[in-house]
Amino acid sequence: MQDLEYGIIGNCATAALVHSDSSIDWLCFPKFDSPSIFAGILDVEKGGYFKIIPEGAFETKQEYMGNSNVLITHFMSKEWAIDLYDYFPHYKVDGRLYKDPELHRLIKIIRGAPSVKIELKPMFEYATLEPKYSIDNGHVEFSNPDKMEKLHLYSNLDVHAITESKPLVLSSDSYMILTYNKIKSENSVAEVKEEMEKTLRYWEGWILSAKLPKQHRNLVARSVLTLRLLTFDETGAIIAALTTSIPEIIGDVRNWDYRYCWIRDASFTVMSLINISRFDVANEFLDWILSIHRKYGVNLQVLFKVDGVREIPESTLDNLSGYKGSRPVRIGNAAATQRQVDIFGELLDAIHLLYIRHKKSFKLNESDWELIYGLVESAIKEWRYKDHSIWEFRTLSKYYTFSKVLCWVALDRGVDIANAFGKKEYAQRWSRIRDEIKSEVLQKGWNEKIGAFTQSYGSEELDASILLLPYFGFISYSDEKMVRTIEAIGNGLMKNGFILRYNAGDDFGMPKNALIACTFWYIDALNGIGRHDEAVKLFEGVISHVNKLRLLSEDIDRETGELLGNFPQAYSHIALINTAMRLFE
Repeated sequence: MQDLEYGIIGNCATAALVHSDSSIDWLCFPKFDSPSIFAGILDVEKGGYFKIIPEGAFETKQEYMGNSNVLITHFMSKEWAIDLYDYFPHYKVDGRLYKDPELHRLIKIIRGAPSVKIELKPMFEYATLEPKYSIDNGHVEFSNPDKMEKLHLYSNLDVHAITESKPLVLSSDSYMILTYNKIKSENSVAEVKEEMEKTLRYWEGWILSAKLPKQHRNLVARSVLTLRLLTFDETGAIIAALTTSIPEIIGDVRNWDYRYCWIRDASFTVMSLINISRFDVANEFLDWILSIHRKYGVNLQVLFKVDGVREIPESTLDNLSGYKGSRPVRIGNAAATQRQVDIFGELLDAIHLLYIRHKKSFKLNESDWELIYGLVESAIKEWRYKDHSIWEFRTLSKYYTFSKVLCWVALDRGVDIANAFGKKEYAQRWSRIRDEIKSEVLQKGWNEKIGAFTQSYGSEELDASILLLPYFGFISYSDEKMVRTIEAIGNGLMKNGFILRYNAGDDFGMPKNALIACTFWYIDALNGIGRHDEAVKLFEGVISHVNKLRLLSEDIDRETGELLGNFPQAYSHIALINTAMRLFE
């Protein structure tokens, strides 16, 4: 299996991964968390894919069209050259966004007339069902009778040759359109080109209104566009990553399904969107988070499906061999049932960012006050308990320092919001509890022996999440204890330019590879204590590891530099945006 040299295309409902050789190796229809149609990234033989294969020797190069989400794969040989444009139609029609479940592949002839094979191998239900197909009125229908779902292929090429993977001579521009449960009227190449131009204009116009730093503008723009593609527009939810089970460590069992929305990501996501002045998307995301709380009340869990469903049972797909042989392949995520007490703080911080600190269009009313009250009181109830931490340990329940700090954040932000609502009596009571939490953390979270705040009360292990304490205002960067903690983390968790999450054994042994976001947190910390030049140098080192399309996964192998973990990872791109905006503002 190839490394993560993929581009992402999508329509803010679902998305696909297109390999540098043109193969679409991941696509779930019609939503991000639907069963896969193509899963070649998890099993090249069984998973399913959609690939264009020219005959003879050729080279390829892949790039996005400017600052858009239209992807081009250039094919070149001595005799011929063609360009493959991949995109989901996404543009405004009569005031609404056109985002029907369809994927377009447009082939433009640059010179010559190459012979190509087109291999279209859809596999329904995570590659457990090979569809039957029929050809009628010039289009192909792939069907899954168990679920009454159909996939349709429309093309101006010979569809018989496509389904049989027979050579086709390309003498003029051509297209292929793949739709899900949708029958289209007849298209022409000109109409497909027009849709691509409208999609291109939409994305370039969307990113044009974003505030970008003077340095690394294109890099940050790609992260912003990627984050937008991971947004489920219907609700405002933002998924953690497009994929499932791309391993944190090759051959290990740390393979998780990230196609869902984590409450924890709320604060970081909102901050990144605020940093680039996309308050509209931040509002939509927070509106969704609040709607979840309205629906489920204080029984708030860690993650949800994009449509707000809370049942996400975890199971394994034993029919798939996994990315580079890494098994098991998982769908669903058992972390949904864990106690993680930090989520109240992250959610209240996100609300505070928009409602109090930036005073933008996000509005709260008396009904919303009930939500605020419920979140703060939940934090008060939960803060004394052990939990499973930001890292979602499966069996290691402890008094994690970061979790306690985020309970402090919940009370701190609740006090500000209560004062804004004129609820002085609540603000006074919450202030007292807030101070109690801080006093305990400063006493029990600090380890004088190692000179740092540690992962959990009474432990000697370092944890990169502690780098975020100044971000949330718990302690200043200038505080001697924070400076010593940052230095300890740099000395204890840094290797080859990347910060490990922690140096403690977990459910599966000792960690090996680095979560990319942690290094961005460390860069922010260096900048915060006045080591700006060192922070910039480290930032330059991290971004040298993006793939050819400027995309990042969740993790990186600190020995080889290989991108690993689910891809593309929202957390990594959010952290890149936030760090770049701080370093180069």
